Amino acid sequence: MRITDVTPFLLRGTQTYGAHAGETEATDQGDWLLVVRVRTDEGLEGWSDVETMGPVAARVLQGSGMGALGFRTIHEQLLGRDATEVEAIWDELYVATAYYGRRGVAMHCMSAVDNCLWSIRAQAAGVSVAQALGGRRRDRLPAYASTLFRPTPEENAAAARRYLDLGFTGMKFGWGGFGIDPSADRDNLVALRETLGPDRALMIDPGWYVEDGGRPRVRTTAETTAMLETLSDVRPYWVEDIVHPECTEEYAVLAAEFPHLRFAAGEQQATAWELRRLVRDHGIAVVQPDLSRCGGLTVARIVAADARAAGVEIVTHSWLSDLLHAYSLHFLSTLPQARWVEFNVAQSELSAGVVKKSLTLADDGTVAVPDGTGLGVEVDVAFVEAHVVAP
Repeated sequence: MRITDVTPFLLRGTQTYGAHAGETEATDQGDWLLVVRVRTDEGLEGWSDVETMGPVAARVLQGSGMGALGFRTIHEQLLGRDATEVEAIWDELYVATAYYGRRGVAMHCMSAVDNCLWSIRAQAAGVSVAQALGGRRRDRLPAYASTLFRPTPEENAAAARRYLDLGFTGMKFGWGGFGIDPSADRDNLVALRETLGPDRALMIDPGWYVEDGGRPRVRTTAETTAMLETLSDVRPYWVEDIVHPECTEEYAVLAAEFPHLRFAAGEQQATAWELRRLVRDHGIAVVQPDLSRCGGLTVARIVAADARAAGVEIVTHSWLSDLLHAYSLHFLSTLPQARWVEFNVAQSELSAGVVKKSLTLADDGTVAVPDGTGLGVEVDVAFVEAHVVAP
């Protein structure tokens, strides 16, 4: 079964990222979204979204490369390859893009293609993605609502109450300027903890950088220490992604200084090599590979084995569309233990629109692993075509 086409669909929207005044929900990246389709000569096709710099990635996927190996684009490298040789294709693409890739946009594109190929492999075998990955151990997973901090304690409390009413038993608030003003942080955290009560999980994602006066910067050591002291009072399930992605050894230092806090990281990392070092050496309690960035399902399977050996919990980062949610659900369903799946409640019109039928939360706070052959989620091609623009 040969690959005949790798097509990027660059979608344009009108919404902007952030928690906006007067709006009930925050918004993910609603200005651009990249969706990738891989087709074969037997009529099978796989789809994946990818969280990256879409206009650049579209050229990496289907542009003009250079003659030398290491400077190829993904489309020209994959044409004619056997779509079921997923792991071998990963290795070939890594070499084919090595001089401008290895991380960043090129790896994000590889991730999306890898996910597509796992879907095609599953379809060719007449099974679900979970079965192609080794067989699912559970049919549903608890979902936590993933969103952005609102500006005030009252708005954060109102958002938390809404997620509780929807049935979520855990929620994550992140970014939004958190981690600069300890007094404001404390007020927002107290409002959230009082709303959730002691038994529901609260995850906090301050991010590893902030925008201060219109300029991006990394927090100072003093700011990080003050932030973690404030967080200690609300007993978060984890504290996420607060260390510079090139300095992940600092997690071990923070874990020793704040042994009562659990640190989570991984969405900034790519490849099994990078994630393996994070899991083995750097003191995190939860590893969070993003299937649209880390190298796809092929890499996530390797990371899962390393996490299990190290006693590290694995929860994929999935703050995008239901395509990414579905890949995450299939993957997590195959693990010996899986406590949570991240569920993006801040989907933009683009993120929400790419699938025909949205995944839904059950009354018990869980989301079902999609049934059927392949991914089990159908792309709304008409929506995609209506929003696509030229790269």
